Amino acid sequence: MKIAILFPGYGSQFVGMGKELYDEYRIVQEYFEEASNCLNNNFVKLCFASSDIELGKMSNAYPALFLVTSAIYALLRQEGIKPAVVAGYNDGEYAALLAGGCFSFPDGLYLLTKYTMFFQEALEHMDVEVIRVRGVSTEELAAICLKASAYNGKVFIAIYNGPTDHVVAGDTKAVEHVRKLIGELEDISIDQLGIEVGLHSLLMDPVVEQFKIYLEKVDFKDLVIPMINSLDGDLISQSEEIKRRLLRHINSPLVFTRVIDVLADYDLIVEVGPGTQLSTMVKEKYPEKRTIAIQTCADVEQLKKMVLET
Repeated sequence: MKIAILFPGYGSQFVGMGKELYDEYRIVQEYFEEASNCLNNNFVKLCFASSDIELGKMSNAYPALFLVTSAIYALLRQEGIKPAVVAGYNDGEYAALLAGGCFSFPDGLYLLTKYTMFFQEALEHMDVEVIRVRGVSTEELAAICLKASAYNGKVFIAIYNGPTDHVVAGDTKAVEHVRKLIGELEDISIDQLGIEVGLHSLLMDPVVEQFKIYLEKVDFKDLVIPMINSLDGDLISQSEEIKRRLLRHINSPLVFTRVIDVLADYDLIVEVGPGTQLSTMVKEKYPEKRTIAIQTCADVEQLKKMVLET
């Protein structure tokens, strides 16, 4: 059986995520202890007893999601689950890289901390907005963004979730013009998203320039489990290529549709961590494919049964 494991990104976090698994498994507790020691932050309190606003802050959500998803993956490995490939949505790629053997858990926390710091500093000099648009084709939305960019700043398709499901990011006036143009269409929905999902465009070039220095301070290793890259759907494993892709991940659009395309070759798709967005996306394209999201002890046991049945 070929298993693919997916790691969710920003927006999937919620207060209480991982609590049942933390209470039950020592290996999950160990990850919480290590993260708290590395960043001098009480992650038990943050993840289980804070507020949605506090947990949703970029400087909290990124390391917290990395922690929870990495801990659950370590638990699955302890239980004998061995994936053939991994992938991550947005900042979930850091957990995917850890799962693949690219760097250590403390190094992943270090990189995410640096990234969020530089991103937040860059935002102080920007007036930007992020929205999710559903019901408009890729071609039509790209044309709308191009038109809106002509006089109102820059706006881009930042994330491709599906043929008619996209995240749009850019200068606020340009995004508002996109809203106006889309408002003339029928059967569409527009949802406001937090800036924390990332701009994934040329607007992030200053962050790349700062962040690339710190990539050299981390020991990147070749992956023992390849990762489906969310820029183009390529399977990557070489450390130097991973570094290049991580930088492009910041200032280039994420085409998660290509990741989903590659998943056609895998038998069981496992979403590790809070939420079910990724497994739902996979199920929409492959209704016949076996999928499961791991959030509770019962989910772990169900996954073990699914593996044994095949």
